[in-house]
Amino acid sequence: MTHQQIAIETFGAASTLRLRDQPARPPGPGEVAIDVKYSGVNFADIQMRLGFYPDAPKRPFVPGYEVSGHVAAVGAGVTGFRAGDAVVAGTYFGGYASQVTIDAAQVFPLPRHLDLESGAALPVNYFTARLALHEMARVRAGDKVLIECATGGVGVLAIQMARALGAEVTGLTTSAHKKPFIEGLGARAFTVEEFKADPALTGYDFILNASGGAEIKPQRARLAITGRMVCIGISSGLKDGKRSFWRIGLAALRTPRISVLKLFDQNSGIYALNALRVLQDPTWVPRLTQSLGEVAELDLRPHVGKVFAASEAAAAHELLQTKGATGKVLLAWS
Repeated sequence: MTHQQIAIETFGAASTLRLRDQPARPPGPGEVAIDVKYSGVNFADIQMRLGFYPDAPKRPFVPGYEVSGHVAAVGAGVTGFRAGDAVVAGTYFGGYASQVTIDAAQVFPLPRHLDLESGAALPVNYFTARLALHEMARVRAGDKVLIECATGGVGVLAIQMARALGAEVTGLTTSAHKKPFIEGLGARAFTVEEFKADPALTGYDFILNASGGAEIKPQRARLAITGRMVCIGISSGLKDGKRSFWRIGLAALRTPRISVLKLFDQNSGIYALNALRVLQDPTWVPRLTQSLGEVAELDLRPHVGKVFAASEAAAAHELLQTKGATGKVLLAWS
């Protein structure tokens, strides 16, 4: 039997993504095979397609970090799953495929209040938000929280999680027409330009920064004493999905070098988070997976912005890289 995959064979524009047939691999001991219904599309996929993602395998390779679907078969020694179960999984590459075979530790039941579409929007966004808010920033009731990427997949869940903790949340967007969406999540909403122009928007206990580069310094200036910033990306290094070493290099140069001595005066902290790297750690995979019970308890709901047929993966990348999406972008397999 064969299944379909979307591969990165050469670095470049979204049109370089290739749909190909590959033999299906039956599950070995401790593994689960999943017939994939949806694959999640992440900004990291765009970075690796452009050749700017250092953790990516050698070409050709299949991107994709998360899927939802039904269990096709289980390997020897696997308990808790059987054929037909609705599941969500973190794949750590290989997720752009109509079938995946992975370690059972990376698979978990679909939360009871979500369908498969919402489930595919969950793993990377939830794990990133969880690590940033709970593990690094330790957000508490009464904290003032600023979510820069408020209309993206991570931002949508981060707003819900921060509000569940009792925080006062503000969300930013580059597009004024997206402000009502942020407000619908229970947060105050500003465009990035409005935020920059209003010096009264300050005193934040936590800032989630996704743009990186030159945006870090002015946002850090808005932190309260003992405030924490967590940086989860460098989206300012890319524009319209074009492969530009000049732009990514400029963003890197504009990223501030933080002096520990100066931090003594500022009494604030800054973290950098690569959630996908954390998911390589065998101690963190079960720890984060176990925390997924919180998804149902808090009624966390990912927002799916648009679903593309897998054959239209290039169009999905185009939408995400031009910041046209609100919430998560998915690929659907027939």
